[in-house]
Amino acid sequence: MNGTGGPISYPVTFGYSGAFTATPRGLLPATTFTGSINTGDFPCYDVAVPAGTTYARFSLFDATTSPASDLDLYVFRDSTGARVGSSGGGTSEEEVNLLDPPADTYWACVDGYATANPSTFTLFAWALGSADAGNMAVTAPASATLGATGTIDLTFSGLAAGTRYLGSVAYGGGAGMPNPTIVRVDTP
Repeated sequence: MNGTGGPISYPVTFGYSGAFTATPRGLLPATTFTGSINTGDFPCYDVAVPAGTTYARFSLFDATTSPASDLDLYVFRDSTGARVGSSGGGTSEEEVNLLDPPADTYWACVDGYATANPSTFTLFAWALGSADAGNMAVTAPASATLGATGTIDLTFSGLAAGTRYLGSVAYGGGAGMPNPTIVRVDTP
């Protein structure tokens, strides 16, 4: 779910009856890496993913690649050298997500598949834990009724301009709850 700094609402349908909680995690600003790349280049950047990380994301965007190019993204785990994710579409809109990744240093590598020789880019990385950063408020129903719907409302405060943030909403109250909803907020 993506937003631009204003309130966000989304519906939920309950699969049980009982208590319900929705708890914010984050929002955290991205760690960014900027570079210049030619076709065939493969620069890599070290990204620390600490213990307790619940979600890691690595992203490239067309809007932060100039001129328009085809960049791909590969992520490797340093201690094993194993590739843990990749994204290779026909533009520079690339994203790799890791759920509950092991603590390690990861290499986020940008592949200059087709560039302007050179092209510039910004790589964004987040390592989201379970802490509330105090800048996203979540309003949700306090209880669930099987088959009923409810609304989750998110509001944001204290976000810096021109920044991409990542957070999540974690759910509790019953067995078998879904994974947290990932929230990205890009401030103008």
